[in-house]
Amino acid sequence: MPRTPLNSDEKIIETGEILEKKLGREITATDIHKALEGKGNYARIRRVWEDHLATKGEEQPQDTPLPDDTQEQISNAVTALEASVETIVRGQIARMTEQSVRQFALRERDFAMLESAHAKKVQALEEEIAYLTDCLDRIEAEKVLTYVDAPDVVPAQPAASKPAPAAAALAESRKRPNRPLKKTHPTARKTALSLPSAPKKSPSPTSKPT
Repeated sequence: MPRTPLNSDEKIIETGEILEKKLGREITATDIHKALEGKGNYARIRRVWEDHLATKGEEQPQDTPLPDDTQEQISNAVTALEASVETIVRGQIARMTEQSVRQFALRERDFAMLESAHAKKVQALEEEIAYLTDCLDRIEAEKVLTYVDAPDVVPAQPAASKPAPAAAALAESRKRPNRPLKKTHPTARKTALSLPSAPKKSPSPTSKPT
């Protein structure tokens, strides 16, 4: 006749469930064996507890219907939560849009200021170019007028004076050192001194023959 076990299956399962509620975690056969003060066959306790866990996992929990007022409260809470989340999202979108528009306006203002500054610089450069072009035109016009007003007659250069005969002879002797130097005398100036003409003899009166 088989011996009656020290701990029944119901006692083992009950002890395990009590430990689960107390400790709030999964219970092992060791925990149950300790709770039973180490009494009983450990292998049997583990087999009974594991079979209980397998059977418990296979059982499908039945849906318990909620009361109508509870279901309505849950629906109202979900609707309010959805509305609150939608409001938060809309507000965030509006703030982000406003910030983007403000940044765009600031960038557009900065661009306009930069464009105005560049336009002023370009205008100043154009005015400077126009002024320099005007100055260049005036200088060219003055050059043309100066050229037109200048006399066309070139002043005659003084004729080279002929060398004196002595200087010419000296230069010639230097060119030809072997030739004797010609003696040169200054040309005598012809004097136009007229000698007094002899008095003409007056014809003597012919004597008539007597």
